[in-house]
Amino acid sequence: MKTNYPNYMDIRIIYSDIDGTLLRRDHHISARTREAILDLDRRGIPFIMVSARMPDGVRLIQRELGNRRPIICYSGGLILDEEQKVIYSRQMDLDLAAEVQSALERECPGICCNTYGGELWVVKDDRNPWVIREETITEGKSVVGDIRDMFAQAGGIHKFLLMGDPEDIAGGETFLKAVYPQLTILRSNEYYLEVMDGAVDKAEGVKILCGRYGIPSAQAAAFGDGENDVGMLNAVEYGFAMGNAPERVKKQVKYETESNEEDGIWQVLRRIRDDRMKVSENHRLGDRSAPLL
Repeated sequence: MKTNYPNYMDIRIIYSDIDGTLLRRDHHISARTREAILDLDRRGIPFIMVSARMPDGVRLIQRELGNRRPIICYSGGLILDEEQKVIYSRQMDLDLAAEVQSALERECPGICCNTYGGELWVVKDDRNPWVIREETITEGKSVVGDIRDMFAQAGGIHKFLLMGDPEDIAGGETFLKAVYPQLTILRSNEYYLEVMDGAVDKAEGVKILCGRYGIPSAQAAAFGDGENDVGMLNAVEYGFAMGNAPERVKKQVKYETESNEEDGIWQVLRRIRDDRMKVSENHRLGDRSAPLL
């Protein structure tokens, strides 16, 4: 565990990955983490969820949390405001997407390929065990179809989610990076590989919303556990790798907190809250040396 600590009083906005970060292994938020998030939200510190999930998958967790803030979906490929209106969208061209899908079917037959765009999740076989598993976790529903037909009007897709055993995913990653270097290709865990337009990055989503709130990245914090979170964690001043993150992720970021099972986010949020309460109490007692937040 890294021993350096941030200046918690500087933090004015918080971004967080969902799976493996905000959620425990049971796919829920702990009661104390939820309470701390809502308490800071009432104090004017927004908590923004940033995920590779589609909008419905993020909204599921947002309903459990009980806050109403913008959401960053598809690892930064789609940002929706508080009213679920599109702030930003970046898609992979449909012709390129169809080419990538055909190449995967030919070169990586052991991988389950899922295609996402907007509110739509398209598969070729909804009886595939990987698809069923993902439907259970996200409480979403895939549809069977051809991506050229399903996304013809949109003209593109937001991402491929490739699912498979670690060795298949590793092979797929190697193949795609060699043949399609123009794409963003990142593992969210050893079983999942995310493939998106090359301009897509969680860091870009953070930059856009910091601008929308008028808060500099120097006063932003972020939490994550995967390789696809590193850009976001380094785009803010206070980036925290979860204790359950791979060592290669921890080595790339400035701070570390406890694991998701140990409520690592809560461990940081309570310090932010406690510092603000101390300042407020000092002001109440007449000490005006510190700014009241």
